[in-house]
Amino acid sequence: MTDTPTPALFNSPLEAGLRTVIILDAFAPASFDIGELSLLDYYVVHATDAGADESVHPDLEARAGEYFVRRSLIQEGLSLMVGCFLVDEMHDERGISYRSREMTSAFIDLMGSHYNNRLKKSCHWLVRKAADDGLETFFSNLRAGIERWQHEVVGERAP
Repeated sequence: MTDTPTPALFNSPLEAGLRTVIILDAFAPASFDIGELSLLDYYVVHATDAGADESVHPDLEARAGEYFVRRSLIQEGLSLMVGCFLVDEMHDERGISYRSREMTSAFIDLMGSHYNNRLKKSCHWLVRKAADDGLETFFSNLRAGIERWQHEVVGERAP
Protein backbone atom coordinates (compact mmCIF):
# COMPACT_ATOMS: atom_id res chain seq x y z
CA MET A 1 0.00 0.00 0.00
CA THR A 2 1.25 3.47 -0.83
CA ASP A 3 0.54 6.56 1.14
CA THR A 4 -1.33 8.81 -1.24
CA PRO A 5 -1.60 12.36 0.07
CA THR A 6 -5.14 13.56 0.63
CA PRO A 7 -5.86 16.66 -1.44
CA ALA A 8 -6.55 19.77 0.60
CA LEU A 9 -10.04 21.15 0.16
CA PHE A 10 -10.01 23.97 2.71
CA ASN A 11 -8.36 27.09 1.28
CA SER A 12 -7.84 25.29 -2.02
CA PRO A 13 -8.41 26.55 -5.55
CA LEU A 14 -11.43 24.23 -5.73
CA GLU A 15 -13.06 25.79 -2.67
CA ALA A 16 -12.28 29.33 -3.87
CA GLY A 17 -13.55 28.50 -7.35
CA LEU A 18 -16.83 27.12 -6.04
CA ARG A 19 -17.33 30.21 -3.85
CA THR A 20 -16.65 32.39 -6.88
CA VAL A 21 -19.21 30.46 -8.93
CA ILE A 22 -21.81 31.10 -6.20
CA ILE A 23 -20.88 34.80 -6.11
CA LEU A 24 -21.05 35.23 -9.88
CA ASP A 25 -24.37 33.40 -10.08
CA ALA A 26 -25.87 35.61 -7.37
CA PHE A 27 -24.74 38.77 -9.18
CA ALA A 28 -25.63 37.50 -12.70
CA PRO A 29 -25.55 38.83 -15.33
CA ALA A 30 -22.85 41.17 -13.97
CA SER A 31 -19.20 40.46 -14.65
CA PHE A 32 -16.29 41.27 -12.36
CA ASP A 33 -12.52 41.42 -12.59
CA ILE A 34 -10.17 39.54 -10.29
CA GLY A 35 -9.88 42.49 -7.87
CA GLU A 36 -13.63 42.80 -7.48
CA LEU A 37 -14.02 39.04 -7.10
CA SER A 38 -11.33 38.99 -4.41
CA LEU A 39 -13.26 41.65 -2.49
CA LEU A 40 -16.53 39.78 -2.91
CA ASP A 41 -14.92 36.51 -1.86
CA TYR A 42 -13.62 38.07 1.35
CA TYR A 43 -16.92 39.74 2.19
CA VAL A 44 -19.11 36.76 1.33
CA VAL A 45 -17.50 34.82 4.18
CA HIS A 46 -17.04 37.86 6.47
CA ALA A 47 -20.27 39.71 5.73
CA THR A 48 -20.43 41.33 9.18
CA ASP A 49 -17.42 43.41 8.08
CA ALA A 50 -19.78 44.94 5.47
CA GLY A 51 -22.67 45.41 7.92
CA ALA A 52 -24.52 42.07 7.79
CA ASP A 53 -25.93 40.46 10.92
CA GLU A 54 -23.89 37.27 10.54
CA SER A 55 -20.91 35.86 8.68
CA VAL A 56 -20.28 32.43 7.21
CA HIS A 57 -16.81 32.20 8.78
CA PRO A 58 -16.04 33.20 12.38
CA ASP A 59 -15.02 36.79 12.99
CA LEU A 60 -11.56 36.01 14.31
CA GLU A 61 -9.03 38.77 14.89
CA ALA A 62 -6.54 36.97 12.62
CA ARG A 63 -8.83 37.35 9.60
CA ALA A 64 -7.20 40.69 8.77
CA GLY A 65 -4.55 39.01 6.62
CA GLU A 66 -6.98 36.75 4.75
CA TYR A 67 -7.76 39.20 1.98
CA PHE A 68 -4.10 39.61 1.07
CA VAL A 69 -3.62 35.92 0.26
CA ARG A 70 -6.88 35.44 -1.64
CA ARG A 71 -6.09 36.88 -5.06
CA SER A 72 -3.89 34.03 -6.39
CA LEU A 73 -6.22 31.43 -4.87
CA ILE A 74 -9.21 33.09 -6.54
CA GLN A 75 -7.32 33.20 -9.85
CA GLU A 76 -6.52 29.48 -9.66
CA GLY A 77 -10.11 28.70 -8.70
CA LEU A 78 -11.46 30.74 -11.59
CA SER A 79 -9.21 28.85 -13.99
CA LEU A 80 -10.74 25.60 -12.73
CA MET A 81 -14.28 26.92 -13.08
CA VAL A 82 -13.62 28.27 -16.61
CA GLY A 83 -12.30 24.82 -17.50
CA CYS A 84 -15.48 23.26 -16.11
CA PHE A 85 -17.60 25.61 -18.24
CA LEU A 86 -19.24 27.20 -15.17
CA VAL A 87 -17.67 30.64 -15.69
CA ASP A 88 -16.97 32.71 -18.79
CA GLU A 89 -13.70 34.64 -19.06
CA MET A 90 -14.24 37.80 -21.08
CA HIS A 91 -11.64 40.10 -22.63
CA ASP A 92 -12.67 43.66 -23.44
CA GLU A 93 -11.61 47.30 -22.97
CA ARG A 94 -11.88 46.88 -19.19
CA GLY A 95 -9.44 43.97 -19.27
CA ILE A 96 -10.32 40.46 -18.12
CA SER A 97 -13.56 39.86 -16.30
CA TYR A 98 -15.66 36.85 -15.35
CA ARG A 99 -19.37 36.05 -15.32
CA SER A 100 -21.49 33.00 -14.63
CA ARG A 101 -22.82 30.91 -17.46
CA GLU A 102 -26.43 29.96 -18.09
CA MET A 103 -25.97 26.44 -16.67
CA THR A 104 -24.29 27.70 -13.49
CA SER A 105 -27.55 28.16 -11.57
CA ALA A 106 -28.52 24.53 -12.15
CA PHE A 107 -25.12 23.41 -10.84
CA ILE A 108 -25.40 25.61 -7.76
CA ASP A 109 -28.87 24.23 -7.02
CA LEU A 110 -27.17 20.85 -6.56
CA MET A 111 -24.88 22.31 -3.88
CA GLY A 112 -27.22 21.97 -0.91
CA SER A 113 -24.88 21.58 2.06
CA HIS A 114 -25.40 23.77 5.11
CA TYR A 115 -22.17 25.65 4.32
CA ASN A 116 -23.15 26.30 0.70
CA ASN A 117 -26.62 27.45 1.73
CA ARG A 118 -25.00 29.93 4.12
CA LEU A 119 -22.74 31.15 1.28
CA LYS A 120 -25.77 31.62 -0.98
CA LYS A 121 -27.60 33.56 1.74
CA SER A 122 -24.55 35.77 2.28
CA CYS A 123 -24.23 36.36 -1.48
CA HIS A 124 -27.84 37.42 -1.72
CA TRP A 125 -27.29 39.85 1.17
CA LEU A 126 -24.34 41.36 -0.73
CA VAL A 127 -26.43 41.60 -3.92
CA ARG A 128 -29.15 43.51 -2.03
CA LYS A 129 -26.53 45.79 -0.47
CA ALA A 130 -24.98 46.47 -3.88
CA ALA A 131 -28.42 47.29 -5.30
CA ASP A 132 -29.22 49.62 -2.38
CA ASP A 133 -25.83 51.40 -2.42
CA GLY A 134 -25.22 51.38 -6.18
CA LEU A 135 -22.40 49.21 -7.51
CA GLU A 136 -19.74 51.94 -7.54
CA THR A 137 -20.42 53.02 -3.94
CA PHE A 138 -20.73 49.38 -2.86
CA PHE A 139 -17.26 48.50 -4.16
CA SER A 140 -15.81 51.76 -2.84
CA ASN A 141 -17.08 50.89 0.65
CA LEU A 142 -15.69 47.33 0.40
CA ARG A 143 -12.29 48.68 -0.67
CA ALA A 144 -12.31 51.17 2.21
CA GLY A 145 -12.80 48.29 4.64
CA ILE A 146 -9.84 46.43 3.13
CA GLU A 147 -7.69 49.56 3.24
CA ARG A 148 -8.45 49.75 6.97
CA TRP A 149 -7.23 46.15 7.32
CA GLN A 150 -4.11 46.94 5.26
CA HIS A 151 -3.33 49.79 7.60
CA GLU A 152 -3.59 47.44 10.58
CA VAL A 153 -1.62 44.58 8.95
CA VAL A 154 1.07 46.49 7.05
CA GLY A 155 1.07 49.67 9.09
CA GLU A 156 0.44 52.10 6.26
CA ARG A 157 -2.43 53.34 4.15
CA ALA A 158 -2.85 52.09 0.60
CA PRO A 159 -2.00 54.76 -2.02
